[in-house]
Amino acid sequence: MLTQDQFLVQLPGALRREAACERVIYEAHVGYAYQLARKYGFENDDAADVAQEAMIIAFEKLKNYDPTKGNFKSWLSKITINEALRMKKKTKDTVSMESLGLFEQTLKQTDARRFSPEEVLPRLHPNLHDLYTLYFEYGMSHQEVADNLNISLANSRVRVHRLVKHLKTLFQ
Repeated sequence: MLTQDQFLVQLPGALRREAACERVIYEAHVGYAYQLARKYGFENDDAADVAQEAMIIAFEKLKNYDPTKGNFKSWLSKITINEALRMKKKTKDTVSMESLGLFEQTLKQTDARRFSPEEVLPRLHPNLHDLYTLYFEYGMSHQEVADNLNISLANSRVRVHRLVKHLKTLFQ
């Protein structure tokens, strides 16, 4: 890790896009960005991706860095944390939608066929009856459920996911 004074020596060259100065700054700080990404729950390759993206953003915005407002390490920390949170949110959304689809397919193939509506509906809150009927009995898509219940597509997915979790607890 470079000290702030050592960094300030390299800064003018990095602002002129001199590869040697950029390399010194990069090699001195990418490990720190990587460790910070690891603290936010990323494993090896994903942490390296976060660190790489954070360093790219830092070099793109280097002209905005003001040494009078703080040291480079603090500035890089903020960029790395924001990038980690952005990637975590992006990853979380992707994984949850994939797992939701698999979860719903599994439930449709097992629990929904095993139990008749006469067994399920009395055990559900009345607000869930329409959702259960549309999705499981009629086999409507999320978009069709959303249209019938006058809700958004995302809301339909969330409600079905919650219903599936509720059914799993009821019939285990």
